[in-house]
Amino acid sequence: MYRAKQSVVQSEEPFSLVNKYDEHVITIFGKHALHATPGYHRSVHVFVEVFGGKFLLQKKSEGTENSGKWSSAVSGHVRYKEDYVDAAIREADEELGLVMSAAELHKVTKVSPSAINGYEFSTLFTYLMDPETEKITLDPTEVDEIAINKLMDVVNDVEKHRDEYSPAFVELFNIFLALERGIEGVR
Repeated sequence: MYRAKQSVVQSEEPFSLVNKYDEHVITIFGKHALHATPGYHRSVHVFVEVFGGKFLLQKKSEGTENSGKWSSAVSGHVRYKEDYVDAAIREADEELGLVMSAAELHKVTKVSPSAINGYEFSTLFTYLMDPETEKITLDPTEVDEIAINKLMDVVNDVEKHRDEYSPAFVELFNIFLALERGIEGVR
């Protein structure tokens, strides 16, 4: 009985539980176990900017972390032995069917773990999408819907309806806006 349970657990995705320096401590199998285990882990977020000053958001599907909330166009956990860039590329393909390269991703910042972001070291990237040449294919197990709006409309909506957005997205979005505006003192 123990062996069967162990093989089932090990068939789930492996993730790193990390220390306060973002160094691997132990491998955890499965997202549920990752969130049930006290400690830090890793995630990526990609803000997809669309030609014409627009911004893409995704609404999380039922059964996902922050289900029913609007969030980054792409977000997800970094797997064991995967770096942040590779995780962002993989998640973009899985969630939206967007094929991007490392050269097309721009690292914005890395945020330290906190209760707001689920105790994750979160690296934020941006990606510029050309809607004329790139098509989105949603994975319904991850994404319920997408919205492409003018950036200022997103800013106003987040201010008015903050509870409709994932806390990690709101934190990263505020950092992103501050950096865009050149405000000092931001992580």
